[in-house]
Amino acid sequence: MADIAEIVRCPSTHGPLTLDRTMEKFGSQNGTAYSFGDNIGRFLAPVAANDGNRSTRAFYEEGGWATDSDGLYEDTKKFVDTRPTSLRFTRACMERLQKYFSKGGQYLLDAGSGPIAHKELLGYGDNFDKRVCLDLSVPALHEAQRKLGDRGIYLQGDLTNLPIQSNVIDAVMSYHVIYQLPPDLQAAAFRELWRVLKPGGVAVIVYWWAEPKLPWRVQRVANMLLGGKKQQPDPEPQTNPANVPDHNPLSFEWFRSQDWPFPYKLDTYRVVGNSFLQNSVPDDWRGAAFLRLLMTFQRLAPAYCGKHGLMPAIVVKKAHTPELSRYVPVAMGKR
Repeated sequence: MADIAEIVRCPSTHGPLTLDRTMEKFGSQNGTAYSFGDNIGRFLAPVAANDGNRSTRAFYEEGGWATDSDGLYEDTKKFVDTRPTSLRFTRACMERLQKYFSKGGQYLLDAGSGPIAHKELLGYGDNFDKRVCLDLSVPALHEAQRKLGDRGIYLQGDLTNLPIQSNVIDAVMSYHVIYQLPPDLQAAAFRELWRVLKPGGVAVIVYWWAEPKLPWRVQRVANMLLGGKKQQPDPEPQTNPANVPDHNPLSFEWFRSQDWPFPYKLDTYRVVGNSFLQNSVPDDWRGAAFLRLLMTFQRLAPAYCGKHGLMPAIVVKKAHTPELSRYVPVAMGKR
């Protein structure tokens, strides 16, 4: 863990921090201190009544990463179809994005890491010296620490104000996280992930579009080929502070309208969501054949699927040219 002090910064001053391991705290130049207990840097204040993300924080702090007798996380049981046929498809979708991380480097930032709930996601960090796990949940970071040990750096922090210095991260992954933020904070999160990238670095952000067109078409094809009841394609879950995190997807039109300081391209994670898999795909050879066809479509038309499907993979790159790598909110053109 010796190199954690080399990459962190104070969330309030954006200046350097010093680490006192004996006292288990970080200190900033203005006297602000942050806890460093159990090798976890803690840069978040306790949940307050006016916290716009309190439902998400409460869900993950109070049981979202608890496991059942089979070792399944509560989050996984709520949001992933774990029947064998559907799960193979979901795992293949995860593995397909691993290509963006094959170059490796010193640091991979796992932004919103949770406990690294899927073994396929562990492989993203194989070619990096350290995986920087950042999450709002301390229980999740303890679980990630159990899996990674000294290969990880663990930070409890805010995705819209990362406690990480600029230009120090080789690659970023963010898997189903940003759309859980309040809508007015999501653009800041995208910009922060770009800020911490080294010139030449890449970030892959799995997002969720509001009202995409493609799932409806896939639903009609599934109805024709697989039969069964006609289903609404992947209705958005309703926010309920008692049992689910926030869910605030924005549209591709919103994303395209922003004056991003970075170029980007669209790939796809998955064109359909969990409810489609549960309601429309049988757990047999017919479902397996249909999902193989769907995966082929995603591989052949990744940009189209990323634009019109439910779950895009937004690929952000940071220019090698220094003047294009400064953190300034100027448009780089819409892609």
